[in-house]
Amino acid sequence: MDRALIDFQRTAQRINRDRRGTRRRYGPVLQQQAVAYWHAQQRQGQSVPTVATALGVTPWSLYRWIAAATGTQRFHPIEVARPVTAPAGPIVIAFGALDARVEGLDLEGAAALLARLR
Repeated sequence: MDRALIDFQRTAQRINRDRRGTRRRYGPVLQQQAVAYWHAQQRQGQSVPTVATALGVTPWSLYRWIAAATGTQRFHPIEVARPVTAPAGPIVIAFGALDARVEGLDLEGAAALLARLR
């Protein structure tokens, strides 16, 4: 068995002594170790579910840790092209296939909307 795998399993077992199932916790250091182990195994042709099973974690958890480590973001930054003065008409929210667009707000109104959405 691989030394990195044994170290991960021992540390995880020590931290999660009495925890089972979804109650198990893995700190940032263990997550980084799991991602590093996955990178090494990926070079040898192993898949995420296979590596997750060997580590004793769910594939979904390993997928999330890999995404966090690689900087994959679910949300994208918003760019303000130019300030828009508020028209007399209503505010329109248009939903596209990949995005949403708000029309009819000036810069301050857009900032207030974003603050409320937080």
